[in-house]
Parts: sequence; C-alpha cells; structure tokens
Amino acid sequence: MKHVIFDFDGTLVDSLPVVVRIANQVVPQLNIDDHELAKIREMPAREIIKYSGIPNWQLLRLIIKGKKIMAQHLDELKLFKGIDAVIVDLHKKDFKLSVVSSNSEENIRKVLKSEGVEEYFTGVYGNVGLFSKARVFKTVLKDMHISASQAIYVGDEVRDIEAARKIPIDVISVTWGYNGEQILKKYKPTYLAKTLQQLQTVLTETIAA
Repeated sequence: MKHVIFDFDGTLVDSLPVVVRIANQVVPQLNIDDHELAKIREMPAREIIKYSGIPNWQLLRLIIKGKKIMAQHLDELKLFKGIDAVIVDLHKKDFKLSVVSSNSEENIRKVLKSEGVEEYFTGVYGNVGLFSKARVFKTVLKDMHISASQAIYVGDEVRDIEAARKIPIDVISVTWGYNGEQILKKYKPTYLAKTLQQLQTVLTETIAA
C-alpha cells in the first residue's frame, strides 16, 4: 500500500492570496505587496518570521487570530485547478490519502467537502505546529499501520522538506505554493514537481513502480 500525505495550503488549495490579505490585516506593518511577496517566497519559514520582526511570544496569538479570520473566508478557498482529478485518480489506483496541515481540521474538512473531495481522504490532521509536522507524520504512519517507505509527503515549503527528512520519508515539493522553485531546489527534496502532470507522474509511475 502507498500512502500520500498532502499539505493543504499552497499544495491542494490556492490560499496564498487570502493568507496575505489576512496577514496584512492582522499585522498591518508587514504591508506585503507583490514585490514583497516575491521576496519572501524565496525564504524558509524561520527566516520569514525573523524578517517580519514579530516576536516569538506574539506569533502564536497572531496565528490563532489568523485562523479565526480564515474560517470566515473559506468560500474563497478553492482547490488548484486540476488537483481534484489527481486526487480521484490516486484513489482509483488504491492510494490512501491524508492531509497534514497547520490549518485547522475544521477549516480543512469544510473546504474539502465543499470541493467534493473529502471522501477520498482517510485522515485529516490539522492544527499542526509550524515546525511539528515530523511528529505528526509518525502519528500518520502509526494510524495507517505502514512504514516510512510506504508513504510520501507532498508539500510546498522548505519546512515540509525538513520535516519529511527527519522521519525520513520521501517528499515531493510543488512549486505553485508558498515557497518558490529556487529555494525549494536549494533544500533538495526527493522530487520537484512544477506541474500537476509531473506530480501525478511521480506518484503513479515512479513511486508506485
């Protein structure tokens, strides 16, 4: 059995525009415009936090506030075009699918349901700490009774690569999310997918072979 663990924001769902808007609302001094966004997309999460100037003691409170605001804008969150077909195809090929995300489980399930794909996911693990995904990967492996070699993670950030490497499990980094292609390449994911077709090929041919 092969198990694909997906990140949510920036991997399955095009939430970056909403997140930027919320960030500018919660922390107006950030003033993230297109130029600034292009710059921070090439930074790992820890560097972004440092660059923002937000003290660590304040960060958790702001994240919680941001999630609450996000819950009011779930109707704006849509799957990336074509990702639903990939999900259905993987299901037909007997892959098991899960989501591991720092977004809340409630938000994730509502969006997956509204987009008509919730039924294809075996597990949804939400409210994961920014740098706690590795711990949750272990939980997924235990819950699904599989080894690390039977799972692969699909994410869009440097911290996804770092978390997967701690297990270790293979990781596919997609370039259409929060981190840009150059910074992802620098951290050397197992695979890099620039298109949905490349992602599907790696999953259904390379991994399943």
